[in-house]
Amino acid sequence: MERLLKSYFILVLALMYLPVLVIVLFSFNDSEFMAFPITGLTLDWYAQAIDDNRLIGGFLNTLSIAAPTAAISTTFGALAALALTRFRFRGRLVFAALLVVPFFIPKIILAVSEVIAMSLTGIPHGVGAIIAAQSLVILPFSVMVIASVLVRLDRRLEEAAADLGANGWQVFTRVLLPLMRNGLVASFFIAFVLSTAEYVVTSFVSGRTQPLSVMIASDFRFHLSPKVYALATLIVLGNLLLVAVSEVVRRRAKGALG
Repeated sequence: MERLLKSYFILVLALMYLPVLVIVLFSFNDSEFMAFPITGLTLDWYAQAIDDNRLIGGFLNTLSIAAPTAAISTTFGALAALALTRFRFRGRLVFAALLVVPFFIPKIILAVSEVIAMSLTGIPHGVGAIIAAQSLVILPFSVMVIASVLVRLDRRLEEAAADLGANGWQVFTRVLLPLMRNGLVASFFIAFVLSTAEYVVTSFVSGRTQPLSVMIASDFRFHLSPKVYALATLIVLGNLLLVAVSEVVRRRAKGALG
């Protein structure tokens, strides 16, 4: 049984990561066509990707969307996590359930719903619409990350600060906020990575704005140049670095909390 489970685990990992490894491999192939056998290795595609103004423009669009999306998701995620972990109010369980509902709704339904909501409210498609739509989708992840830190905090520290004369704002800024800082950083990094990878919702509300995910999906209908593989490899490495940093931050927070 144990051998069967190990084999299944290896199979799942292969299905998840083999396509990514293939993309990385062909980003070094000196042929323009994605086919075996590989005729040689080159770094020319990386140089072309960096020199391609269209790809770099799409990448910069992605960054300009991901940064504010991560900031908004983290800010509202922190407020929601504080409400769930620090206050008792009527409808608290309903509020918590509504926060995790997006996990169970297909992205295509969320995308259509957001398009309808934006049409009814007169919000034009573009950068602002993408940021708003992505923030709503990513918000539950931020809430879970920050709440996981808050539930481990010793409430007696806040009570001690209040006993020493600190008001609510002082308790938050001088005691609670420094303790939840690592959770906020981890949430920001995770939200940033999720934003750069989001395609379905982005494609519905992007309008004339062309983030990299939408641009590559459009090119995929015709022919993808290996320079796209090269840029994708660089982005994957960057996202892995952000995830690694967020994990280090999370572990530090867990260690600090005992």
